[in-house]
Amino acid sequence: MTGVGALSAVLTAGVLLAPTASATGGENSAFAISANGLLKIAPTPYVDDTNGATEESVVRLDVPQNLLSLGVLNARAGDGYAKSSIADLRVSLNALPDLGLGLSQPLVAAEAIEANCEDGVASSSVAGASVAGIALDVAAPPNTAIEVPGLASVTLNKQVTNDDGSTTVTAISIKVNKLQSLDLASATCTKADDDGGKPSTPPTTPGDDDGDNGGDNGDDSNGGSGSQADKDGMAPVPTPVKGHLDVTG
Repeated sequence: MTGVGALSAVLTAGVLLAPTASATGGENSAFAISANGLLKIAPTPYVDDTNGATEESVVRLDVPQNLLSLGVLNARAGDGYAKSSIADLRVSLNALPDLGLGLSQPLVAAEAIEANCEDGVASSSVAGASVAGIALDVAAPPNTAIEVPGLASVTLNKQVTNDDGSTTVTAISIKVNKLQSLDLASATCTKADDDGGKPSTPPTTPGDDDGDNGGDNGDDSNGGSGSQADKDGMAPVPTPVKGHLDVTG
């Protein structure tokens, strides 16, 4: 059976995935796996911050004929942050001989992978990971490319700046013979909406227009506030002044 035929049989047998939200809407979003090509998997589990901070998990995902085997898949997103992770990852695709892999070990394997994006800053990590049996460092520089000659290309810590200014990081991105792509642990974020708690206008300091510092000079005619009494000898009504007190310690 050809690779395409074998994959068709796999899909006919059924790849059951939990329902997932549409991958549009929020500024901050994340998913654990997405596949395009002969094998198609919608972003799963997918979350965004359209309705506030959200988190979803899938306990396990297995594709027939051991094409893919993934343990716990997590995704979460909120204001200015997104995160996704996968445990116990194996990507084989060896059941499809026409893809030309011919590997005696999984194309990609890892004990855990993770993508983080916070306030526009992206990072990713892998643990116990290998590509075609070659061990990988825990943290790779952005857009580290690994070629499996004539078979596949793998990009670690793939980082992209999107048109809207957001940043997307994908822990592992795989392309196989221009027939299949697979993104594993992906997160997209923008800078958080946070003014740091600062007042919108600078605080003002109480005082008077004639240079008096407002101290009590013992003259009751000015009420000790530096303001003059009115023509009837009555003290003016105090005017509240908004201020800001820095709290330390």
